[in-house]
Amino acid sequence: MKVFLLKDVKALGKAGEIVKVADGYGRNYLIPQKLAVAVTKNIVKQVEEKKRLEGKRIEEDKKRAREKLDSLLKKVIVVYGRAGKTEKLYGAITSSDVAKKISEYLGEDFDRKNVEMTPIKTLGLHEIKVKMGNGISGKIKVKVEREEQN
Repeated sequence: MKVFLLKDVKALGKAGEIVKVADGYGRNYLIPQKLAVAVTKNIVKQVEEKKRLEGKRIEEDKKRAREKLDSLLKKVIVVYGRAGKTEKLYGAITSSDVAKKISEYLGEDFDRKNVEMTPIKTLGLHEIKVKMGNGISGKIKVKVEREEQN
């Protein structure tokens, strides 16, 4: 018998899935425990519609992530750091510094965990990998400039 799972069932499937189970298991355990309901044509249509809408939403999210990444690829993110007379920084530019600048540019929060880099310790232009979500990632340019001291 086929059942539509209302809740996650260990070793069987997640809520929202249609799975095939033994008749007795479905009738005597899953359905009475309100873990599942028997599959009908209506339920199959609802599941297919939900999957279609979910796929459409994922595609829209990917498109938005690609647009954000494209806008970042066109720009050089400028970060300032204190440096001596040489090109070496006193501290280091970290992923949170870069994420903060990306947030300012995009106008929305950007998590530092989506910036893959080792701390930058020199002035100049650097390439840094950023993840935009939904498998979209790319390398952006970050320019570290000397902070003006008064």
